[in-house]
Amino acid sequence: MLIPTRFTVLTALLVGSSVTAFAQHAGHTHTAAPTPTKASTATARTATLPLVAHNPTIVAVPPSITETSAFLTVKNTGKTAIKLVGVRAGIAGHSMFMKTVKQQNMTGMLPAAGFVVPAGGTLVMKNDGDHVMLMKLKRALKVGEVLPIVLQASDGRTVTIKATVKKP
Repeated sequence: MLIPTRFTVLTALLVGSSVTAFAQHAGHTHTAAPTPTKASTATARTATLPLVAHNPTIVAVPPSITETSAFLTVKNTGKTAIKLVGVRAGIAGHSMFMKTVKQQNMTGMLPAAGFVVPAGGTLVMKNDGDHVMLMKLKRALKVGEVLPIVLQASDGRTVTIKATVKKP
């Protein structure tokens, strides 16, 4: 099901849409991030991803809202492409990648299995494009606080990004 971008958290806040717009994310089906095997767990503990995050941001939402978005630009400083297959954040009960798509005259978003960060390249996650959804927030967010978001690659390696909560 394609969800129009007018229902994204940021747009809904800017337009002043009701809380109902945020409930649209509840119907998403997704594939959970792969459970690391013993071998990949060992790799994850000994090697981190060669990724550098620029301007990682979590969108501040009113205390009654339990979903928000996170945006960042990720630079791959390595010599091979990295496929990101999982995302998690302690502040959220559930996190997932979202892909912006166009169908006919409508732009919307769908759950994404992951994203590729090209060797020496960047992946941009922004308010009107691909991004991270943080759902089932465990508490209200405070503007200015810094929260960790963990990105996981297909080989089990991870990198922890520190994102700042900001007003849209």
